[in-house]
Amino acid sequence: MKRFIDKTVGRWLRHFFFILVRTYYALFYNVGVCGKHLLQAQPGTLILATHVSRHDGPMISALLYSTARIRPTVHYNEYHNKAQWFPMYVAGAIPMSSPKDWAPERRAERTAETLDIIGKVLNNGNSVLVFPAGKVRRQPEEIVAPHLKGVQEILRARPETPVMLLRTRGLGKFQEQSYDLFWSFLGRKKGRRHVQIELTPVTDLDPSMELEAFNQKLEQMLNG
Repeated sequence: MKRFIDKTVGRWLRHFFFILVRTYYALFYNVGVCGKHLLQAQPGTLILATHVSRHDGPMISALLYSTARIRPTVHYNEYHNKAQWFPMYVAGAIPMSSPKDWAPERRAERTAETLDIIGKVLNNGNSVLVFPAGKVRRQPEEIVAPHLKGVQEILRARPETPVMLLRTRGLGKFQEQSYDLFWSFLGRKKGRRHVQIELTPVTDLDPSMELEAFNQKLEQMLNG
């Protein structure tokens, strides 16, 4: 029943949200996307993205909507926030992590459940969006904490999964800001903000590495 609702009502709701979100970004952002044709030819991809702004998730999902369905992963606190649960549910967001006060056995069960969901999503040809840093950057460079293991766990469970790196430029607080003159007829000096999204394949990320070294490799890729 849940799958039927997702393919009917859920599909139309996603189209509706897509029109709203895409229209917003078309009005206030001038976004260029490089490499999305590679994603279209590679279903079931794990996308590792920089996290420069709170706009990242909706912007990436909206800009790539007509190329591939993107299932974003979000922290459980974000997913269960009453103010944003419904749009995340419609978008098919996948909650990750669990409360630290849970018993280790319960946390391990949640991890296994999450990996199982991600595996099924990838098997169905949908792509999964992960922000390895886990939160919006508060400094110029991306930092992946040594203890974060979500990406490594996914790739260890599914080592054959194709991986792509997604970098967003021009959107974050610490990134260069430039604007066109789209709104100049209203007397505004700033028009739409220029943003560039770039997708590139990843072939040298080894999940068998030690976690700290693995995360250092992720940092180098995200900041490259």
